[in-house]
Amino acid sequence: MEYREIDALNQSSLKKILESPQSYLQAKKAQQENRKTTEDHFIFGSILDIMLTGTKEEFESKYAVVDDAIKCTESVKSVIDNIIEECNSLNMDLTNVTLDSMRDLILQHCNYLGLYPAWKEETRVNKIIELGNGYFEEIKNTIGKIVVSETEYAKAVACKMALSSDKYTREFVVKKAKSNRDILDKFIIEFNWRGYNIKGELDRVIIDHNDKTIIPIDFKSTGKSVLGFNSDFWYYRYDFQAAVYKYGLTLHDDIAKYLDQGYKISNFLYIVVEKNLFNSPMVFIVNQKVLDIGFSGGTLSNGKSLDGFEQAMLRYEYAMNNNAWEYPMEYYDNDGEMYIEL
Repeated sequence: MEYREIDALNQSSLKKILESPQSYLQAKKAQQENRKTTEDHFIFGSILDIMLTGTKEEFESKYAVVDDAIKCTESVKSVIDNIIEECNSLNMDLTNVTLDSMRDLILQHCNYLGLYPAWKEETRVNKIIELGNGYFEEIKNTIGKIVVSETEYAKAVACKMALSSDKYTREFVVKKAKSNRDILDKFIIEFNWRGYNIKGELDRVIIDHNDKTIIPIDFKSTGKSVLGFNSDFWYYRYDFQAAVYKYGLTLHDDIAKYLDQGYKISNFLYIVVEKNLFNSPMVFIVNQKVLDIGFSGGTLSNGKSLDGFEQAMLRYEYAMNNNAWEYPMEYYDNDGEMYIEL
């Protein structure tokens, strides 16, 4: 069964309930709708993940690489993207359709986006056709796919090469770097927590039969300096992710059989690469103290207190049992009052 088809809670949306119930509901809705993100950093990360752990067929089913020579401003691109999305929802075949034949739709989406409001309608439409025709012709037959520029694609290829050649990261990236080991990509975990089903998908699990270790790995790309990953780690609550993944890993039947044979699960690893490769990629280790915070909550060295997976599940259970999704749990318990903390 595909990961998306598994009916269970996942860490990426569940940790949002630590912000608010509404944040969780919004994240859950986006996942249920299988909404394709158009944010550049998410697209880039997804492309790199497929290059590292997926197949060429998977990439081609999700993405379409567009020639950089096809220039289009972001505003015009938005109009055309919206038109194609609407046509897609109507199952229209755009093979022989020209942009000029869609003048009413162009005007409609210009109005929706507030584009060129002071111009005459005909002038607005003509401008979109003039500036966007090349882009439209390039992508009209890529319905259902995410469009990627040649430059972005080339950057992802360069990142993969950097990860594969770096003296510290390559042993975790190159599948034939060492013998007598198994590499399991897109490894799905499932477990039950107090009656609730939880799922997760690790980028990679390496089972090293030489030293009897099981290494859980997640690949990350960043548009910032890799040296700042420690801050990003806590901001995005990767401690939460790593804790849930490692816990689920211990309960997986295929992993449990190795544990029974004396194998050990090593520290969770994040392999991080900069999108622009100013600095070399790096390996970041998540030790048990960090995992404990991600799972059960705790206090950082700067004094900041964080909730973990267990607290998130308590909040989720409270919201479910009381149909209490409008406010945080504490607000209900305090009869509509929240106190300012020092």
